Amino acid sequence: MMDDKAMNPSLKLLLDTAEEMILERGCRATTLQDIADRSGLTKGAIYHYVKSKDELFAMILQSGMQNTNRLFYESVSRAVGEDAGLQGPLSALSGRMQHMSSTETASSLIFIYLLSQKDKPAVADILKRYQETAIQNSAEWIKVGQEHGVIPAHVDAEKAARLLSIFKNGLQVQQIVSPDGAEMSEEDIFRFMKNALS
Repeated sequence: MMDDKAMNPSLKLLLDTAEEMILERGCRATTLQDIADRSGLTKGAIYHYVKSKDELFAMILQSGMQNTNRLFYESVSRAVGEDAGLQGPLSALSGRMQHMSSTETASSLIFIYLLSQKDKPAVADILKRYQETAIQNSAEWIKVGQEHGVIPAHVDAEKAARLLSIFKNGLQVQQIVSPDGAEMSEEDIFRFMKNALS
């Protein structure tokens, strides 16, 4: 797990620089050489962490998922202490989902870019692992909610996790293909998730 606090400074610089450049130039126009030039890292240092640009992009997605996971468990800790039930953790997740679906985040741009490269076996594998990890995390979150009695026991954690993953992916695609369309608010996402888990 890549925790920002425990992350190697060179790796953090690599990920931060790549995200910054993706937001400026887009995924296709961002190269490992550009990232090396801006970050001051050598290409050899970059290749120590990744074999390709797509692998670097996968690391950024993984880091984003880990941040979401951390926020969820922090909100659960606060909710348990405050006896607030589902509200806090679900608010943390809906806020994060709304943020990650924005075209102003590298994660959304990377997700769409990788989808467009799905015909490459390595990219198809990255997307598969990303999807499986997202579903696994969501299923664990649902099980935590069930253990705390705030999500009904009859909810099938695996199916609900798949539904939430489809919803998140749909939000990301919608923001890219129709950026001027009606954006779902954090409250809209919260209500959808609450209904899906009832």
